[in-house]
Amino acid sequence: MLAATFPPAANDIRYGRSKFCEARWKRGSAINKSHLAFPFLLIVLLSVLLVGYMGEADHANKREAVRSLVIDAAALIEDEGASAYPAFRQDGSEWLHGDTYVFVWRTDGMRLVYPPDPSGEGQNMSALVDAEGKPIGMLFINTALSGDGEGWVDYLWPRPGDAVPSAKQTYIKGVSAGGESLLVGSGLYAGSAEGAMRPLQYLAIIMESGIAVAGLLLAVRQKRFFGYGIFLTFAIYVFYDMARLIPLEVSDATLYPAFFVATISALWAVILIYRERQNQNQNQAQAHPASP
Repeated sequence: MLAATFPPAANDIRYGRSKFCEARWKRGSAINKSHLAFPFLLIVLLSVLLVGYMGEADHANKREAVRSLVIDAAALIEDEGASAYPAFRQDGSEWLHGDTYVFVWRTDGMRLVYPPDPSGEGQNMSALVDAEGKPIGMLFINTALSGDGEGWVDYLWPRPGDAVPSAKQTYIKGVSAGGESLLVGSGLYAGSAEGAMRPLQYLAIIMESGIAVAGLLLAVRQKRFFGYGIFLTFAIYVFYDMARLIPLEVSDATLYPAFFVATISALWAVILIYRERQNQNQNQAQAHPASP
């Protein structure tokens, strides 16, 4: 029995359809993989940012607690004068527990209260420097005598009983009592959780930088203008995370407009991506009209 044969034209059509279906399958597989890769990277990035912001919120709460402690101590000194000093040296009290303590200087640099080592009281600390030579003694004094009369000072200082310096932030407030110009301070160290956050900060900056560069390349090389929105959004994120890492003080007057621009640029990118997708669907519909 003879095998069935088809005209050459029919074989060509069948071969063409087979190749067309194979090409579409390969292209679809590639698209599906790319569609899976982007959400995965986005989830990883958002997870890093979420953990980072949770750590930052916890640190902000601790800073506020230290600030409140200093303000309360200053108020106590205003009311009781030097008779309040023994309470600051009482271990286990609200003024002295764990790594937390309150110290008192005159604004000429004379240290009056230093609970971690009372033998260091009575010394002039105006020339005090941190582990990197930062003149923190004068920074404390200048902060207390400034127009605001209070503020934060960042530096490196060993924890009590530890020779290795750690990052520390101290809140200073100027106060007058008994005819003397004084300053009251207390600080907090970077905790172990914050130290563990440092690699995540680096990872977030690397990923944000990569996405920003990818967006810029899409816009410049492929004329896909939504890339400019992606670039601007993540460039602002990189700036913010770098400012936190250094650390660099960024005022709210700078931060809020920057995040507003990041939000608008991200929204603009989403709109452009949606429009591009709609145009692609229309082009495909015109190129392959439905069979009657």
